Amino acid sequence: MKRRSMFTVGKNKGVALSVHRKPLQHMVQRRLRELKKIVPDAHEDNVDVLLRQTAEYICILELKVAVLRKLAAIYGA
Repeated sequence: MKRRSMFTVGKNKGVALSVHRKPLQHMVQRRLRELKKIVPDAHEDNVDVLLRQTAEYICILELKVAVLRKLAAIYGA
């Protein structure tokens, strides 16, 4: 027999929905694999480290965009 996770969803706190945990875990694992493909040097199995690397990469990209906008403003592109 498969295990089911019981939790409350939405504003109806009295209504508990049974949800299979496997599809949610599968979705999270799939998204983590995609992050590993996008973020450079992200070969870490630890989710905390992967998310920290992702946040740092986002900051780097934002900085690059800011620099390119300044350069575009200076050179009139």
